[in-house]
Amino acid sequence: MRHLQVSRIGNLVLAGLFLSGLAACSSTSEFTTQVTSFQQWPAVVTGQHYRFIDSQPQNLEQAAYTGYIRNNMFRTGLTEAMGRQPARFEVGYTTSTEVRQQMVQRETGDYDVYPTLGLGMGFPYGYYRNPFYSSIGFAMTPRYQLVPVPYHRYSLTVYIRDRQRAGNEVFRASAVADSRERGLPEVMPYLAASVFDQFPGQNGQVRTVEFERNKTGVAGTAPAITVKKP
Repeated sequence: MRHLQVSRIGNLVLAGLFLSGLAACSSTSEFTTQVTSFQQWPAVVTGQHYRFIDSQPQNLEQAAYTGYIRNNMFRTGLTEAMGRQPARFEVGYTTSTEVRQQMVQRETGDYDVYPTLGLGMGFPYGYYRNPFYSSIGFAMTPRYQLVPVPYHRYSLTVYIRDRQRAGNEVFRASAVADSRERGLPEVMPYLAASVFDQFPGQNGQVRTVEFERNKTGVAGTAPAITVKKP
């Protein structure tokens, strides 16, 4: 009985540590995206003008997404055309959301019970004046099973066309991020900043961009970015 009680206490402690670990993971301070970019960026275009392709009135959500991209266009060296001002470059973008599943190991609530054998030495006389003793008890371990957990994969693709090159694309980049707790409006500032990181980048490059979450200025013009090597 003594061993059964100790085993139960040990399991409770382990369960508490397990839950604490999950809480720590869910509150991590980093957010990661993966970016793929292609480019044939022309030389000496700093200061030239661009315009968003969809210049029609947008709903509030679309206008917010356009604002995130506009806030990062300074990395290209281009300036947004105002009014009827002619623009050499045209900027467009698309977004998508995909629901996926990930298999996660979780407890079933059932336990496996098995006997335990303990050997030891008493001091000064042990049990019943015998310096050696043994005990038999029981221990429990939880059972686990794999369960599907849904998550979202968000993506943003930005492309830039050059009207002096017959409207052909000179830049295209896609940023992808997975999240179980955040929606597209929360992820978009990170995707927009990722697309223009290291602009224009190497043609056909795939890289990882890492952010500090909830850091002031993430949705602004110069978010703090740490880039991992591909």
